Amino acid sequence: MKSRAVPRVSIIIPAYNQAQFLGEAVSSALAQTYQDCEVIVIDDGSTDNTPEVAKGFPPAVKYFRQENQGVSAANNTAIKMATGEYMLFLASDDVLFENTIEKCVTFMNQHPEAGFCDGQSYTIDENGRPLRSRPRGPRATFIRDGKKEIALLLLGDQKDAAFPFLVRRSCFESVGLFDTKLRMSEDWDMSIRLAKRYAVGHLAEPLLKARFHTNSLTAITGLDILQNAHTAVLESVFKDAELGPLYSHLQNKAYFSLYCLCSRVSARTGHKGTGILYLLSALKTCPVMLVEVRGLSLLIDAAKDFLPRRLRNAIVKTLMSLGLR
Repeated sequence: MKSRAVPRVSIIIPAYNQAQFLGEAVSSALAQTYQDCEVIVIDDGSTDNTPEVAKGFPPAVKYFRQENQGVSAANNTAIKMATGEYMLFLASDDVLFENTIEKCVTFMNQHPEAGFCDGQSYTIDENGRPLRSRPRGPRATFIRDGKKEIALLLLGDQKDAAFPFLVRRSCFESVGLFDTKLRMSEDWDMSIRLAKRYAVGHLAEPLLKARFHTNSLTAITGLDILQNAHTAVLESVFKDAELGPLYSHLQNKAYFSLYCLCSRVSARTGHKGTGILYLLSALKTCPVMLVEVRGLSLLIDAAKDFLPRRLRNAIVKTLMSLGLR
């Protein structure tokens, strides 16, 4: 990868026990059509063979190993090491398309009012096979006011709500670094903090292959950690002096979305009884969501994980045909 003395984009890859996928993530970063980049891999105390995989990286890749502190701390270490005007955050089990950075940088150059941007993503399994026929993400390219963005983020609407993908370095000087108290949901928290101050860009372009597998962080993290992290992010908004009054009317709907998420994770990890209790909590918290399209979609999406695989697949296809997934 060719670069200036000071590269314009820093590609940050936090890694923890994903050695089998890390090489592909790094290769996708090195293969970008936009070459003015540096690649930084932060090994957050992996106990697998990540250090051995790292020995095969080209000299251009900056590899740093630290004691396990969580993904937020790994991101913060990389930000402090990075020199780029833009930061791109890539999970160690995900894969960039070769023109991802070129598209993002071009967009951000054209829209200086945007603090960060995201785009569409395809989901793949551990073998790289597609799990969906079409990508998740925005269906049109546009800029959204940050305050409107937060409303969507609180409700867990990921169709066209951004998580920080490509971020201007200057934004971190305003909002600070990632919250190291969060062992999960750190990207969601950062998105809200960024959107509090900046407009957000959405690209109707495929930028990422997001991998879903049994060893992903969501799959192996305890449900309590997941719920506590999400709750902490929600409370940070509803108790905020500026944001709280703006979004207090969304509080029950936000917790409805959280309980649907917890239900899905419970069912997928074999705790179906717990998952049913979360579904009941969702309905008790905000029954009005039963008559809203988005709420009904969330419930169906959660409930399908209790069904046999063949029936689940049929429901997913139906949701996709209706534009609900």
